[in-house]
Amino acid sequence: MSNIEVINPFSGDVVFSEESESLEEISSKISRLRAANIAWSSLSVHARAELIRNALSYFRERRDGIASAITSEVGKPVRAAAEELDFMIERALVMCTLAEQGATSPYAIAGRDDFQGRMEYVSKGVVYIISPWNYPLFCAINGTICALLTGSTVLLKHTTAPSVGRHFRNAFNQMGGIENLLLDAVIDYRASAQIIETCDINHVIFTGSVQGGRAIQTSLANRANNDISNPFLTYTLELGGNDAAYIAEDADLAHAVESTVNIGRLHNSGQSCCAVKRVFVHEKHYESYLAAAKDAMNAHRFGDPTDPSTTLGPLFSREPAVRMLKSLVDDAQKNGARIVCGGHVVSVGKTLFIEPTLLADVCADMNVMRTETFGPVLPVMRVSSDDEAIRMVCSSLYGLTSAIFTRCRSRAEQFITQMNTGTVFVNRCNFVDARLGWIGYGQSGNGAVSLSPFGLQSMSNLKSVNIDPTYLSQN
Repeated sequence: MSNIEVINPFSGDVVFSEESESLEEISSKISRLRAANIAWSSLSVHARAELIRNALSYFRERRDGIASAITSEVGKPVRAAAEELDFMIERALVMCTLAEQGATSPYAIAGRDDFQGRMEYVSKGVVYIISPWNYPLFCAINGTICALLTGSTVLLKHTTAPSVGRHFRNAFNQMGGIENLLLDAVIDYRASAQIIETCDINHVIFTGSVQGGRAIQTSLANRANNDISNPFLTYTLELGGNDAAYIAEDADLAHAVESTVNIGRLHNSGQSCCAVKRVFVHEKHYESYLAAAKDAMNAHRFGDPTDPSTTLGPLFSREPAVRMLKSLVDDAQKNGARIVCGGHVVSVGKTLFIEPTLLADVCADMNVMRTETFGPVLPVMRVSSDDEAIRMVCSSLYGLTSAIFTRCRSRAEQFITQMNTGTVFVNRCNFVDARLGWIGYGQSGNGAVSLSPFGLQSMSNLKSVNIDPTYLSQN
């Protein structure tokens, strides 16, 4: 078995070291989760929602400590880590309300004397969730809350931020006198693949890279060839993105800059699957956008993530991630792009940073426009029309989100209609609302829905009930 290590991205210190659990240990956990699923799924959705609401107080009471641990493990600025916790609780509460409002209520079909029918949503069983490091609380709660609300139990792998797995176990493992509702797993990639291929689970949720998604698909295919009772699993893939924003000729420029730079690109140091990674600006605003975006980027402070004044923490993958971004910037410059600001690699403490970098005069075929960039680099391309912008936005193999900034509703609706992304933003970006489904197409996912009433339905199995009441008594 391998050893799981987590390195503080800023200090370089090892902050977690533990041997990967064996498949036998994980199988024992899954058996306990399977047993707990029977009692948990028998509760009403209102009872489950109320118990989950009570469990969320665990996070409120430990807010600062949880945020500090996240900062140590993934390098997220401590203020941002605390804000993520606050919004995670808010997101979970919204989902509890949606569940209580009847998202998974039975669907009754008008009957006849000899027919009564309904469709019921029932628990999947045991859900295996593989969660990433970039939004350790958000991504973990998205699947966890939908699974628990719909009566399933959860095995959570959070190897890159193990403190989050531990806190989720402490908060959700025992509710309403039922134990083993959520257990965490500290395991390596090999053990994770074995879980999918051989263990008694019912659904897999993976949030991560396209490469990781392909590995999950391979494991699912291997499972289908095994002689086990449930060879075909349902699954959810939430993968990467190369998301684009279009600044139309009638956009509110100040708002567009604030949104695309501070929220769209630089939030979480640019390490977001739905970050704005390409900007297309109508030629009317191009130079003005660049000037304002430069000022916005230069206002950020990178460095020690424990310092409350830091807005950009280190990149999680440290020097390799910085070098990759630097190579994309250099390649773009070599091929005619102009560096408006940034572009340099800077050493701070024991790690490297790349300055917030704004690139102008880019072309659609440059690597920086075709690659999912996880970091503070923003390429900006000039366009002359809505049609050109739409064509450029849709040229990506990814399909997570897209955005338009405009004052014209008809222009916005035309943009929405032509997008092939799971989410389309109008006058905002990089913003998840739990009332709306989160979906990825193309290389961004398999089209499965998380969050929203549809996410609760997606995390349930359907059962058709077909009754001939002629032979039933009224008892």
